[in-house]
Amino acid sequence: MQYSRQERIIATMLGKFPVLKKYIKLYYQKVSYFFYKKKYKFKSEYCIKPIIIKEKESFFGYYDKSPLGVTNKYLIFQVPEENTKNTPNSNKPINIVLHDVKKGTYDYIDKSYSYNWQQGSRLMWLNDVEFIYNSYNNNDDVYISKIYNIDTQAFRIIDSPIYDCYQDKFALSLNFDRLNVLRPDYGYRNKQDTSVDWSSNDDGIYFVDLERNISRLVISFQDVINIHYRSDMDQAKHKFNHIMISPNGKRFIFLHRWFIGKRKFDSLIVANIDGSDIKCVSDDGMVSHCFWRGDDHIFGFLRDSSYGDKYYMINANTGEKNIVGKGLIDCFGDGHPHINGDLVIFDTYPNKARMKELYLYNFSLNSLHKLGEFYEGFEYQGETRCDLHPRLSLDGKTAYFDSVHSGKRQLYSLNLKANIQ
Repeated sequence: MQYSRQERIIATMLGKFPVLKKYIKLYYQKVSYFFYKKKYKFKSEYCIKPIIIKEKESFFGYYDKSPLGVTNKYLIFQVPEENTKNTPNSNKPINIVLHDVKKGTYDYIDKSYSYNWQQGSRLMWLNDVEFIYNSYNNNDDVYISKIYNIDTQAFRIIDSPIYDCYQDKFALSLNFDRLNVLRPDYGYRNKQDTSVDWSSNDDGIYFVDLERNISRLVISFQDVINIHYRSDMDQAKHKFNHIMISPNGKRFIFLHRWFIGKRKFDSLIVANIDGSDIKCVSDDGMVSHCFWRGDDHIFGFLRDSSYGDKYYMINANTGEKNIVGKGLIDCFGDGHPHINGDLVIFDTYPNKARMKELYLYNFSLNSLHKLGEFYEGFEYQGETRCDLHPRLSLDGKTAYFDSVHSGKRQLYSLNLKANIQ
């Protein structure tokens, strides 16, 4: 909200020159901060508590999953051994931690060397007693995933990394080597051979059967290029990212991004789990963070050539878009939305005072509540940034988010008031 129309126009123009934009943006942010900085590092009227072990840093990862299990008994998160102001170091792991909420105990379950600061190791719950995360098999130089069972204290190895899972039945995955080259914020750095065959069509999105431990390619890059081909795609480098499976496990969404030099283009794709019925539902140059609302609608921040950059609700069947929260939430810009019923929690990027804000919006009532604002210092930039990535617990009573307002990366819980609508 603090950025004027003229500032946004200039930012859009600079988008054609990504490297130049990076340096101008940082300089402008530092000048702005001098005039707008606050006297506090965070402000909230809600009860906020850090999830912390012996003053170490902690974080959960991305906004699409909740660290709290379905029984509210256990919470999972990650404790790094590297200072998170530095880029991830493949020689320094993160610790996978299980917290018994009732007993107040913390158990170090395992270490993973395959992670980044934005999504961690893709740690997520599969059912009441099992969770999964990505790891690395050093002997075979391949990425894998591990399933841990709390009751049996046993591990099960899956011979593929995962990106999103549907319960304990199956997962979808992608090429983390491509991510590491085109967007290292979401890639891993373990491989000895980091080369990518950009011309290969034997690459894309993979279906991983968690019960049988087998995987197969279900959507190739050429499959997606064919449904919305543009001539500038011929010389571009392509990647898929941000896979999200629908609540009923029948479909999934993902972003198709292609790069011409340093310039990036986005589109939002929907497909059946088996890779059939591929549709492009948004293709106006920019698609950012999305979330399923039910099995037929997608909520996300994206660009529409007629109405601009806003939050939209998209019909996954027809591609029809409707602006959400007009005049109320469309002014905040891009954020990370997590939906639970009628509620969506979302964050903002740092404003001129370097404060990130946290909001709760009710779809049915069109009401908005500010939950807090949190400072992010300039030492957290690019890959080391710490977006709040808010997530709601399944019962809707607690929000979890990552923040660096204390000077360290920490996972926090926020108790929501019962009367919030």
